[in-house]
Amino acid sequence: MKSLLLLALGLARTVVLGARIEAERIVVSVRPYKREQRRCPVCGRACDFYDMANRGAPRLWRAMDLARSACYLEYAPCRVRCPEHGVRTEAVPWARHGARFTRDFEDWVAWLAVRCTASAVSELARVEWHSVGGVCRRVYAELEAARGASRFDGVRRIGIDETSYKKGHKYVTVVVDHDRGCLIWAHEGTGKDVLNLFLDELTREQRRAIEVVTADGARWIRQLVKRRCPNARWVMDPFHVVQWMNDALDAVRCEEWNAARAAARAARPRPEGKRGRPAKGELPPEEVRALEEEAASTSRAAATRS
Repeated sequence: MKSLLLLALGLARTVVLGARIEAERIVVSVRPYKREQRRCPVCGRACDFYDMANRGAPRLWRAMDLARSACYLEYAPCRVRCPEHGVRTEAVPWARHGARFTRDFEDWVAWLAVRCTASAVSELARVEWHSVGGVCRRVYAELEAARGASRFDGVRRIGIDETSYKKGHKYVTVVVDHDRGCLIWAHEGTGKDVLNLFLDELTREQRRAIEVVTADGARWIRQLVKRRCPNARWVMDPFHVVQWMNDALDAVRCEEWNAARAAARAARPRPEGKRGRPAKGELPPEEVRALEEEAASTSRAAATRS
């Protein structure tokens, strides 16, 4: 049974002590290997015992579900005294420091968060929606530390855009790396002050290494990029170029359609003293019919080009 739980939960360097069912959840009692106990959660070194955390009360970590039931790992950690980082709660091999979820559970939630909304992930994983953000921060911090280099290193071609979210006029400024095809920075709000926050995070060498910046036609973005990234060439964002071209074509289409429809209406004969639309079954003359067909074809051709 214990071996089955170890395999099902993907636990490493961990001993399963037992399991029980409480209401609609499964609680598995565990402990780290002897050599993994009393370690600093920051540097990982073995430290001296200080005291029991929370007076020895066991803690629960949410793990992956078992048979559609929520599963929790139970353990009573102690506090250790690290010569470098002071008094800390000992590290556990199944979870990241400061997390109340297991490592596998957080990796799964972070994977879902990339592909779903926070509310959908919250409902599927059965956690509070604000916990999803904390999970993503911890997973991202670990990935950054493992990579060793800053996400701004090697950035040469970036794109800057402002997009809305939720309902109402709420915007977020995003910066993407065109070479890697990924998001490298985002912050709530728009304008010079927000974009300066991104540029302030770059070193002088990183700003001078930027070669191309794509953005919309906002003049303030162009001026700010020219001032703070002297070697960068400002390029109009192709998305906005296509959008403006479609808007212009749509405006021309509407003008052509209205002009053709007005010409057809003016050419339609009206009996003296009669106003309004023609009676049902009344056919217009050939020249009127030709003008109406021309108006319809003009509208279809313009719609096809846009």
